[in-house]
Amino acid sequence: MKLLTAALLPATLAGSATVATAAPAQKKKPNLVFVFADQWRKHALGYRGEDPVLTPNLDSFASWAFSFDNAVACRPVSGPDRACLMTGKYPINNGVFANSVPLAPDEQTLGDLCKSAGYKTAFIGKWHLNGDVDQVLDPSRRHGFDFWVQSVGHQPFNQRYYIGESKNPVYIKDKWAPTYETGTAIEYISRVKDGDEPFCVVLSYNPPHTSGSSGFEDRYQPGQRVGGEIKYGYGYGGPRSYEALYTGNDYVKNPIRGNVMPVGAERDESGLVVPGYFGAITAIDNDFGDLMKYLQQNGLLENTIILFTADHGESMGSQGLMTKGTWFEESAGVPFIIGWKGKTASKREKAVFNSIDVLPTLMGMMDIRASQDMDGVDFSPMLLGGSFKAPEYAMLSFDLGGVAELKSPRYWRALYSERYTYVLCGFNAYRKFTKNGEALYDRLKDPMQLSPIFRGNGQDRLMDKLKGELAAMLRSKGDPFMTDYWQVEHPGYPKLNRHTISLEEMKQKIENGEIVPNGVKKKQQTAPANNNNKK
Repeated sequence: MKLLTAALLPATLAGSATVATAAPAQKKKPNLVFVFADQWRKHALGYRGEDPVLTPNLDSFASWAFSFDNAVACRPVSGPDRACLMTGKYPINNGVFANSVPLAPDEQTLGDLCKSAGYKTAFIGKWHLNGDVDQVLDPSRRHGFDFWVQSVGHQPFNQRYYIGESKNPVYIKDKWAPTYETGTAIEYISRVKDGDEPFCVVLSYNPPHTSGSSGFEDRYQPGQRVGGEIKYGYGYGGPRSYEALYTGNDYVKNPIRGNVMPVGAERDESGLVVPGYFGAITAIDNDFGDLMKYLQQNGLLENTIILFTADHGESMGSQGLMTKGTWFEESAGVPFIIGWKGKTASKREKAVFNSIDVLPTLMGMMDIRASQDMDGVDFSPMLLGGSFKAPEYAMLSFDLGGVAELKSPRYWRALYSERYTYVLCGFNAYRKFTKNGEALYDRLKDPMQLSPIFRGNGQDRLMDKLKGELAAMLRSKGDPFMTDYWQVEHPGYPKLNRHTISLEEMKQKIENGEIVPNGVKKKQQTAPANNNNKK
């Protein structure tokens, strides 16, 4: 059954199925299928043997592809890390320092580069790079992606989409959004695969991110309360048949990780919402399997680069935290599996790989000339089996989750290596995990990060070295964290090398109520009879 009618397809595709033509004189560049999820932590992959979750299709992909065990989100929050993925630049250089901050129209992205190189381009799913008005109605802000099916909001059983040039939303009801989006990607590929031009398809899933609307009436996020009462109507979930794979387990008595703790002042148990999170992951794995099956059956694996990753992780009770925004493994660590049949090495790699490395690496693999101002590193020689010396460190950072937090930023910076995470944290809620704003984690000896190393614990020399390395990286990017944020109680607005929205404009939008923290305008719902507490 077709998933998009001709009436709903973008004008560039409707009624124009591509007919196979004679092979071009020059060999076609490889296709690209770039799949990424929202809030999927690196531990939640079956083949890793960490979270007790089922991902048979991703496990199968990883068995012949190249994967990074230490892939990290440069800025572990949605919009900013998506900008890092798409531009190969740190937030200080692409300007997207928080959610609700737009990516500049003239910024060079994956879509722009692929289109310039002659690719057919498609973006399907969550974009989240258009500022406080999420839907991208202006084609010039779609950054080179011609086929456009954009999801807006987190309602995976009643998902809103903007399709092609239409300004009117389409709602896909009673269907799991990733299934619809995967089918749309397959349909698009079926129409363009036999043409002379290669294709670039980005498939961006909303789940397993917390969601709402239909099917989420009894869901919640631990730690999110109003007047002391649990806030229902927004939480973790997937198709019920997939959640059922996990509902027989007691994740409160048997936590999924050794660092899980009660969440918030009311000490909410995260184990009660694990089936929703894992159910969404296994459902997406099934959708990914359908995509891989299509590519295999149509002989596309040998000339298609396939990538699976995420914009950031999910704490799920580790350290007593939920969602993202911290330097801890569960928040910053992401899946990263990339395969090009017959070309990429089959390997699990321990070298550190950062979000900003994605774009230069893909451009290297696809032999596309890219801008020299990217901050990331091209790892393509390593992936293709050649000689390559990987960088020793990745730099992670955080300013604030969304611009509505301007008055209470969460500044921190971290240096990440195969073994260590070294952190400097400003005056914010996360400083409690440090001593005087500084901490070191030896993830080899302390994989759960429960025993931070402070000054005077015998590792001062190592901490001095890592602090020097981090300070040098910050200086090289013009980041004033060390002098303006770290030990300053009221550090103020982030100082950037590029601004895509002014401080005055953001303050005005906040005062007018145009930008609000998540959920502020939502009405509190009372607990229904079948809430998660009774699972």
